[in-house]
Amino acid sequence: MPELYDTRAPNPPSRAILIGIKLRDNSMHETEESLQELQQLAETAGIEVVCETIQPRNAPNPTYFIGEGKVEELKPLVEELDADAIIFDEELSPAQNRNLEKALDVATIDRTGLILQVFAQRALTKEARLQVALAQLEYALPRLTRMWTHLSRLATGGGGGRHLRGPGETQLEMDRRWVRRNIAHVRKALDAVEKQRHVQRRRRSEKVKVSLVGYTNAGKSTLFNVLTGETVLAEDKLFATLDSTTRKLDLPQKQQILLSDTVGFIKKLPHQLVAAFKATLEEVLEADLLLHVIDVSHPEAEAQIAAVNVVLGELEATDIPMFMVFNKIDRLKSDEELHILQCQYPDALPISAQRGDGIPTLIDALAQRFAERGTDISLCIPYTEGKALDLLHKHGIVLDTEYAVEAVHVKARLPNRYLKSVEQFLVSS
Repeated sequence: MPELYDTRAPNPPSRAILIGIKLRDNSMHETEESLQELQQLAETAGIEVVCETIQPRNAPNPTYFIGEGKVEELKPLVEELDADAIIFDEELSPAQNRNLEKALDVATIDRTGLILQVFAQRALTKEARLQVALAQLEYALPRLTRMWTHLSRLATGGGGGRHLRGPGETQLEMDRRWVRRNIAHVRKALDAVEKQRHVQRRRRSEKVKVSLVGYTNAGKSTLFNVLTGETVLAEDKLFATLDSTTRKLDLPQKQQILLSDTVGFIKKLPHQLVAAFKATLEEVLEADLLLHVIDVSHPEAEAQIAAVNVVLGELEATDIPMFMVFNKIDRLKSDEELHILQCQYPDALPISAQRGDGIPTLIDALAQRFAERGTDISLCIPYTEGKALDLLHKHGIVLDTEYAVEAVHVKARLPNRYLKSVEQFLVSS
């Protein structure tokens, strides 16, 4: 297992100019909203935004993404505002990134690079740091410019991190070899994590599993804490939660499920992160139900719903049943905004995780959903088979009980996954 190092850049930028690009197929409103989200990402990364600008273009410039005139316009602006970074609200090619850094003599970061930086700052556990390290290394491999020199601290330690340069080997070739070797090390470590998670999931395979999914900062962790009584970190910031957390949740009628809080999604979520966080996101794939939490107070709520559905499609999780929850109704200025969304999604349940509105209704809805999944059975259980009775009371709903001389006659509703455990006592169904 490689020794882990800090995945954060040693000297991150502190003052940045944000660049939005309105392409032909995008509206100005969409571009402005995306740029506003980029500003939130920058602030989450601890970067002060000193200026924002948008350039309309029919198509990206192959050399700079933006036009050459815009590049010339930025040169004095960088100096005047004392900016040490330019952040683009699009993903730049390695060549575009290099060309911009050479022309402007300042660090150039694209949307993907900024999201990776935020993830690096938020990664607290060993698993999250491994996942972020893998995503950063794979992102850095085709770029390998001076802004990525901190990668030597990412995944492996000791004095032998880099080999001495061989005959005729360039610095770039040596760096690429080093990055590929570390990608292999981190993948090996993540494979071990994935196997461990698989064992954990197998132990709880008989439990009904519900995963919270949604756009970042939709309130998933707050809802998780309210439902389970836990104290998972819940901040009004993007990507407050990177690690998956699973806890038991007791529902009415003696039902018990496993509830998982997962990493939030975002528009243009880098594919490197989707791949790197596979072990964490498999909690979503293993779920019997997805609880899609939506910040109904956000002006782009519909776009965020669509972005979550795109990521779920990438994960091949669109066939899993989903229940939508409209969160943060306490922040709505009028009921009209909620009414418009409820016309589109009539089955969605309005709640306020922060204030507690609608939580009892949500719990009852979950109980009803899983109660309907069971099968009504009649059993004759000898008094010596206490484990079978315990299983019925723990995982099913006992509808009627009659005590005879040598056995207990029980009518119950039991989820299908438990039927095999009691089939020897089955009288009828």
